[in-house]
Amino acid sequence: MSSPRTIMLTWEMGGGHGHLVRLGRIGKALIKAGHRLVFVSRDVAAARAQLPEAICLQAPFHLVPAPPYPKAANLAEIMDNIGLGQTDSIAELTASWLTLVERTGADAVAMDFSPGALLALQALPMRRVLIDNGYSHPTHTPTLPSLRPWESSYTDFHDRIELRVLAAVNASLKQRGLPPLAHLSELFLRVDAIHLMTIPELDHTGPKTQVHYRGYLDHGGQTPVWPRRYPNAPRLLIMLKSFRGLVPLLAALSTLELDLVIAVTGLDADSQAALADKENLSFHEGWLDLRAAARQADLVLCAGGDAVGIVLLQGTPVCVLPFFDEQRLTAERAAASGAALALPAGAPPEAVVAAIQQMLAKPSYAQRAAKLAGRYRGLDQAAELAAIVGSLVGSEVGGRRSEV
Repeated sequence: MSSPRTIMLTWEMGGGHGHLVRLGRIGKALIKAGHRLVFVSRDVAAARAQLPEAICLQAPFHLVPAPPYPKAANLAEIMDNIGLGQTDSIAELTASWLTLVERTGADAVAMDFSPGALLALQALPMRRVLIDNGYSHPTHTPTLPSLRPWESSYTDFHDRIELRVLAAVNASLKQRGLPPLAHLSELFLRVDAIHLMTIPELDHTGPKTQVHYRGYLDHGGQTPVWPRRYPNAPRLLIMLKSFRGLVPLLAALSTLELDLVIAVTGLDADSQAALADKENLSFHEGWLDLRAAARQADLVLCAGGDAVGIVLLQGTPVCVLPFFDEQRLTAERAAASGAALALPAGAPPEAVVAAIQQMLAKPSYAQRAAKLAGRYRGLDQAAELAAIVGSLVGSEVGGRRSEV
């Protein structure tokens, strides 16, 4: 066992659930190994709820009236949205991050969607590790990949934004006596280790080199109780967030001869009451053991995110109803494997019902899911987690490394 260290976890951007759960699992392993934890988060209350044993601090941020690119097409525009496209705001953010490191005495940092921390902590005498699911870690190419590839082709407009952000970043590095970047994606390589919590087949912008693909960490939970309305009926697991139109969708799905488990966050009592007479439908309360539930199901309907990969690695096909760009990218990657079907955002209930019927009627979806799962049957989540911890405390980084 290594001597106790102070490890900083950072989370600056993105929706909270996936980032918090990921960092929470890593943080718990670090604490169990005897290390001191500092969690620098965009949402301190959420960080404290996830890791009450950690010292939780507010992540530095640059206040802007409105992001210049509300539908950012690449990471350069995302960086510009948080102040990393102007030298003065970069200097402000860098000073704040350096102060946090000095105050906490951090020996190492694990950064999840934290481009400000990544830039600020360059060349510090500490171990720097990236944690990502692929979305905010770009392919290592001269031009950043589009995060909205279904729109018009990459334009000179996006190129100019990227060059402007690169110039601001390089000016900041020069002021600190650090070497410039040849292109913006190089920034994401200037770390000790890169852990992508996904598999190459589902990486948002395609398989990457110089990274470790770790799969999906196990978060435990409870197995669902399935209704038994129809003898030998297929089982459909539904994992969504509450949204307008959810009750009509669930009502439409309940008309099929299926047994359904509903694991929906934010579903109010009135919505549940409206579906109370559906005998083939049951609601799961609390944290779901998705691995176990997916193995019990014949098909899963979800919005995207890590759930897609977790389900597919159990050998179960997925129907994806995305709401956000990141989810759509995952949906399209999963569909390309032949083990999933990607619906358009906002698909009406009848379209979802038709997709579910289509997938259950075609054995090829389950066959492709089983084939994909077979490739990763030897993936040991305990070993992958240990490798992440080891990369932070100075041990050798093990596990699968991309050779793509």
